[in-house]
Amino acid sequence: MGAARDRIGSLLVFDFTDFDWRDALRGALVTALITSVPVVQGDLRTAIPLSIGAVFAAVAEAGQPFGKRWRTMLGTTAALMLAGYLGSLLSSAVLLAIVVTAPVAFACGLLGALGKRAAVGGLLALVIFSIYAGIPVPMADAAPTAALLGLGGFIQTLVTVAMGIARGQHRDPLPKEDAATTPLLRKLNNPIFLTHAIRLAIVMTLATAISENFAIPHPYWLPMSVAWMSKPDHDGTIDRVLHRLVGTVAGLLATAAIVLAVQPDDAGFLVLSLAGAAIAIAFIWANYAVAVAGVTIWVVSLFGMVGDPVVTTVDIRLLATVAAAVLVIAAVWLIPSLNQRHRR
Repeated sequence: MGAARDRIGSLLVFDFTDFDWRDALRGALVTALITSVPVVQGDLRTAIPLSIGAVFAAVAEAGQPFGKRWRTMLGTTAALMLAGYLGSLLSSAVLLAIVVTAPVAFACGLLGALGKRAAVGGLLALVIFSIYAGIPVPMADAAPTAALLGLGGFIQTLVTVAMGIARGQHRDPLPKEDAATTPLLRKLNNPIFLTHAIRLAIVMTLATAISENFAIPHPYWLPMSVAWMSKPDHDGTIDRVLHRLVGTVAGLLATAAIVLAVQPDDAGFLVLSLAGAAIAIAFIWANYAVAVAGVTIWVVSLFGMVGDPVVTTVDIRLLATVAAAVLVIAAVWLIPSLNQRHRR
């Protein structure tokens, strides 16, 4: 009972160590600016990868010291471009998409051995791959999709650097790091992250196969939810599943309620998506459940802008989220660590 109470209590714990409302505001405003241009021009599908690139680049760097931000943002942007390109190429080849999901998930999971920010970059890349592999688009759109993802992330990076210089953050000393560095191969040979990568490859492949073969509406939602929920350690995964469930329910219900009450047009969906993006950027390191609620509002509103139904698909998205939770928890229990179960 004590452990369950602690897990539920974690929903109300906020760590504002890396919180900066100016970063969240900057990320949302940059996303608004670059997304509104194609919306005004009536090219709504172009707005989606631009928004995703800008938001995910901002999420990846949130809370970092100035000197490390641009490296993290550019590295994450490159990973997003590669994942978006590959996912778009495979979107019409169902069997091949299922097969390729395993090595992609394994590589993204193993990136966590390189550090916390690398883990976030791998997670975001896997989310992008899931989204674009699950949305049928012509193969000719793969390169433009990758380019738009990169453009969104690159513009976000430039504005972040410019604002950091304007605020004098470039003069702040970087935190000291240990002089001794662990060789790359030794880092990647970490049994915790190797186990995580294996679990992630198995569960993501299973989730993708279920979504594609059973004609589930929004086939990207199930594997995307698996990616968001998975962590290397047992306790971290259980906590992440709980936060994901609560955040998704809150985000879906809030979005559906607003859509029912206001019945927004394209501009209204854009504003709603930007509000969700700001919440996600601000709270990604402070409270995961709140950040997930923001991500949910952002994603659902973004696709609602191009005609994707919102209110009538709430039940399907909720069921897919619960199914993802079951798959992730089952994998943690059935696939033991390569050395032993660890607590963070």
